[in-house]
Amino acid sequence: MKRSVKITLAAALAAGLAATAYAHGPFGGMPGQMGYMHGGPMFGDPSARAEQHLADLKGRLNITPAQESPWQAFAGAIKKQAQTMVAMRASMQSPAGTTIERMDQRIAFMKLGLDNMQAVDSAAKQLYAVLTTEQKATFDQLGPGAGFGPGRFGPGRFAPRRG
Repeated sequence: MKRSVKITLAAALAAGLAATAYAHGPFGGMPGQMGYMHGGPMFGDPSARAEQHLADLKGRLNITPAQESPWQAFAGAIKKQAQTMVAMRASMQSPAGTTIERMDQRIAFMKLGLDNMQAVDSAAKQLYAVLTTEQKATFDQLGPGAGFGPGRFGPGRFAPRRG
């Protein structure tokens, strides 16, 4: 076999291995997604986690009846984001199709994730506009974008209430 053919085959093999490693990420899930460890969910059901954290955040914010409508819009956006993550996880656990089809699917999920994040951003801004100064301080500390994970609704996010 010619040397140029061997080099081409080696480069193609390396590219294929790199694409496979990228597609499955360092922990068996999507690249950069902390929800997977060794091929399985590391932190449980995102929808259940979002529900739990939304309930806690609503209690900590002491949402008033006048703030209920913007709160419901915000909570709905967070829930939709979590549902998208559930669907994405399910599709990633049973990858089907060609490499190109799987990459196209991941791009579609990333676009959907961006749309969901923009919806959360918009709803958060509307909610923030009706919060008191004290509520804003709490929301700044505990709300989306404050740190860890999508919307900072990750595991261990809230310490148990005292008193």
